[in-house]
Amino acid sequence: MLSDVFYDPEEIMAKKTNQVPIAENSQTAYLHNRGTIQDNAVKALLRTPLFRSRIEKKLKGKGSYQRKAKHAGRYFEKPDDKSFGYKSFIIGFLLGPAYLL
Repeated sequence: MLSDVFYDPEEIMAKKTNQVPIAENSQTAYLHNRGTIQDNAVKALLRTPLFRSRIEKKLKGKGSYQRKAKHAGRYFEKPDDKSFGYKSFIIGFLLGPAYLL
């Protein structure tokens, strides 16, 4: 039964490689939004938003402590903010019986 099937030893021993098709006309150019670069290409690319400095928040260590957002308004709030909702109720309550007379 096995003698009926022909096996090529080179085909069995050959390493299988995954060949990924390469797309034709593929460009991996960075669009720098600077128009045409005339003088210094390196200087023009370094001044693009791609190479701008970024500030990263520290996650651990010194300077990483962040106070909770839920306590942000606890210490610095205006005194009128809490009584604003009750102001119209109190004025309407006090002036209400005067309009009925």
